[in-house]
Amino acid sequence: MTVFEILMLVISLLLLGGIVTGVVFLISSLRGYKASNDSSSQLLQQHLTDSLGRQDGRLGQLNEQFVTAIQNMTTNLNERLGQNQQLTQQMQKAMAQRLDSTGKTMGDLKGQLGQLDQATRNILQVGSEVKKLQDILQRPTLRGGLGEWSLENLLKEVLPRQHYTMQYRFRNGSIVDALVHLARGHVAIDAKFPLSNFQLMLEEKEESERQKLRRAFLRDVCRRIDEVADKYILPDEGTLDFALMYVPAENVYYEAVINLNDKEPDVCSHGRRRKVIPVSPNTLYGYLMVVATGLKGLQIEKNAQLIRQRLSRFSDDMQLFINDFAMLGKHVNNARTKYEEADRKLNIFHTRLQQMNTGVLRETEPPEQTEQSSDDE
Repeated sequence: MTVFEILMLVISLLLLGGIVTGVVFLISSLRGYKASNDSSSQLLQQHLTDSLGRQDGRLGQLNEQFVTAIQNMTTNLNERLGQNQQLTQQMQKAMAQRLDSTGKTMGDLKGQLGQLDQATRNILQVGSEVKKLQDILQRPTLRGGLGEWSLENLLKEVLPRQHYTMQYRFRNGSIVDALVHLARGHVAIDAKFPLSNFQLMLEEKEESERQKLRRAFLRDVCRRIDEVADKYILPDEGTLDFALMYVPAENVYYEAVINLNDKEPDVCSHGRRRKVIPVSPNTLYGYLMVVATGLKGLQIEKNAQLIRQRLSRFSDDMQLFINDFAMLGKHVNNARTKYEEADRKLNIFHTRLQQMNTGVLRETEPPEQTEQSSDDE
């Protein structure tokens, strides 16, 4: 039974109560009017009594329905309250879990924020150290030292140690950063590259000033090519007729050699005229790999010569062995001949002994003499 039906039942009960009250009031009034009309009053009273009886039965039924409805409603309310209580407990449990998860997430987030803060500090520290390193590298001598270190590591990675020398001094007093030793001569490698105007060009914002600094940088490169050609290409001291100028950074090599236009100094053409080849770490690595392959070929050729020499010695030793083996064969043949002669003589001696035992020595004298004469011969 719904709440609406219960409300309608209550309203019906109230209306019936009102009707009953009205009937009672009417009965009381009729009793006062009794004297005037007794017969009519009796009929009316009888009718009212019947009506009251029916109304009492109806009220009893309504009362039972009302009580049943109240009990059902109470049961439904209790069930609903139990369900709501379970839902509330579940929601509280879920909320507690959510709060725990949120608290854990907040804790993790706080830890990650702490790590991020530490990482940010580390990055700032690294940036400060890089800035310090950049300030240090402003000095040309230190930049040259860094280029020499990079060059040495590259040579150490590709070539055997006996095929290059660091800081080689020529007889004229010049010191080259590296000298590669080849079969037909030496190749000088210079690592002191001019970078001052290049750094100023990178820092400049105005395009016109950048172009001026770029041209100045290219002129510095051309001057360095001239210095390398004059100082390190020395055929009278065993060098080949060219040298290498090592550019320790790929971006610098790109700006100096590749990214050129018609209005700027042509570094490549100037380098070819002076026989100085600019190389970056990648191009130098390729050149050194070719050199290493050539050195391996030379080593194979030397090994082949050693093998031929040893084969020649082996052939001589083999001929000596053949001669000794032939001599041994002759000795063996002579020994076999002597053995056969000794065996024949032994047979003759044995035959004579048998003849002496049988007494027929005279009959065998002529053969003995013949045999002896042949032995004497």
